[in-house]
Amino acid sequence: MRHRIAALFAVVLLAGSVALAQDAKPSTPAEKLSKKPVTITGTVNSDGSTLVADKDTRTYKVINPDFLKENAGQHVRVSARVNKENNEILISSVMVQDAATMTANKGDAAFRR
Repeated sequence: MRHRIAALFAVVLLAGSVALAQDAKPSTPAEKLSKKPVTITGTVNSDGSTLVADKDTRTYKVINPDFLKENAGQHVRVSARVNKENNEILISSVMVQDAATMTANKGDAAFRR
């Protein structure tokens, strides 16, 4: 009788450990993301979970919002891989854009000839 209980306990323990070892599938598999990263310029929302692009005002859901938490509410340029099916992005780098725009000065040496 003790051997049966011990064997049953071992089977339950083994089945439980196998179930814990299985991973949940990520929401966006790497196969659905673009092969090459693209550059997107836009504004980060207040919690860093979405990015609104300047070019087409498309809203992207950020898969890894830890990259953007520091830049909440700022205008940034990101390098990211895009899932075009559901507008999700996986960010690899972030650069804060300055508010001042660059203009050409006709008096610069580059324009003298």
